[in-house]
Amino acid sequence: MNGTDLVVVGSGVAGLYAALTAAVRGLDATLLTKDALADSNSWYAQGGLSAVGPAGAAAGDSIASHIADTLTAGAHLNDADAVAIMCSTAWGHVTRLIEAGARFDTDDSGSFALGLEAAHAHPRILHAGGDATGKGLAGALINACRTQQAAGRLRIREHAFVTELLTEANPSARAQRDPAAVVTGVRVRGTDGQHEDLFAKAVLLATGGAGQLFAATTNPLGATGDGAALAYRAGAALADAEFIQFHPTLVSPGGFMVSEAVRGEGAVLIDGHGERFMVKVHPDAELAPRDVVARAIHAVRANGGTVHLDARGVEATHGPGFLARRFPSITAELSKLGWDLAAEPVPVTPAAHYWMGGILTNDTGATTLPGLYAAGEAACTGVHGANRLASNSLLEGLVFAWRTVANLPANPPGATAAGSAPMNVIVTHPAAAGDADDADLRARGEAPEEMELSALQALAQAHLGVERTAQGLRTALAQLARWRVTTGDRASHERANLLEVAKLIATAALNRENSLGAHYRSDAPEAPRPLNGHLPRYAQVPATTNLNLRISSLV
Repeated sequence: MNGTDLVVVGSGVAGLYAALTAAVRGLDATLLTKDALADSNSWYAQGGLSAVGPAGAAAGDSIASHIADTLTAGAHLNDADAVAIMCSTAWGHVTRLIEAGARFDTDDSGSFALGLEAAHAHPRILHAGGDATGKGLAGALINACRTQQAAGRLRIREHAFVTELLTEANPSARAQRDPAAVVTGVRVRGTDGQHEDLFAKAVLLATGGAGQLFAATTNPLGATGDGAALAYRAGAALADAEFIQFHPTLVSPGGFMVSEAVRGEGAVLIDGHGERFMVKVHPDAELAPRDVVARAIHAVRANGGTVHLDARGVEATHGPGFLARRFPSITAELSKLGWDLAAEPVPVTPAAHYWMGGILTNDTGATTLPGLYAAGEAACTGVHGANRLASNSLLEGLVFAWRTVANLPANPPGATAAGSAPMNVIVTHPAAAGDADDADLRARGEAPEEMELSALQALAQAHLGVERTAQGLRTALAQLARWRVTTGDRASHERANLLEVAKLIATAALNRENSLGAHYRSDAPEAPRPLNGHLPRYAQVPATTNLNLRISSLV
């Protein structure tokens, strides 16, 4: 079968970096993105890139400290080996980014300006353009990819929406061991509505998260869980689906996120009485892990109160104009909404921000399906555990996108590598609650309902949010089972993807009858007990997929 070496789907930093790495290494690669190259979560990332370099080490920071902070924030559910790989190789990728044209902020002495964010023991956050790091990094990578395209070493196709993974029988399948299918390419829907099949030796999904599942989200409109839904339908395992990070400070009303870096500079959270409340919640107050801060804000609002972000003290300490210089994009966007960060407290609410779950991979990007790889937010490497440490997302996307491409020659087509590293994962099949077919519904006297996006978002906001209960999750699953999406145009495919992801998240949240990190069950607040000395992680595969003990035997 003719085809390219690699198809990369998605144009955030993971997809761009993978495509660039493939082109530089001489692979025949194609980069697909459903909108323009700049339409990604990465582009809008205000926060920075965490990495310990020579200057940080000289000031007392260390890779070991970065590892420890990542594990602590992740409630030690992390894959410790993957965390060590990410933190120890971080600075090498900073160097590669600079070589690709990225420019990081410096101080008056010309040294990198290192910021401090929540749950980091040391300042180790690199920024670009103050609060436009994502735009700076993605922009540099886009330019580098365009250069490769102009030289004939990379194909780029914008406005190409992938609706299906192509599979065929796996020639190396062994009974009770390997999946029966191997991924051979993608089906692409163009702007004219026509479909085209693209074949490849390897497909790398770097499609980002699923923030549009929620009514309140920091994510752009394109974050519709496409990669996770595509992979799951094809038979791949999805892991840690219950863990969704809610960013504490979405401006409400307005829908604009204020970076955690503002709190890193000293901004505080106050209630309707003007009192700080985080000092009573956590020793690190406003710089506590995001799940702690989000739940505290949620609790105040759930009791009828309001919460504001107050940065007036920061401006007073550093002098007039400091916030505008340090956070130019945030200042400009807030001004459009009628807020002046330097002069008044700004109303905030928690919002869906980052999904720690996703397509289960090992540390070289391989999924449980031969021929299929994943990187960035679409993937679940285990790095983030139960809660992502601030500014580790751009880093994870870069590190594991590079490792995926660099290791492709070592992963021959037809082989599966997801069981090659101990991931402490138990594979389950989703409960039937989310999988009732039309006949089942009619037998109960119910009819399938066409799902509207607003209804799904309202349901997710109510039952899959900052706090969850078994009753609410069962209510959600019952409704999700009744909904259908008739696919045709792109928007309908995106709704179908979000519906698929919602079922997986709700099922995982119901099955984890404890609270850990970003997953909080108010009816089961206790932490999980270790299994064989480790906190268990869970993955879901379709009932038709035969993975058996390929991964769960490693527990």
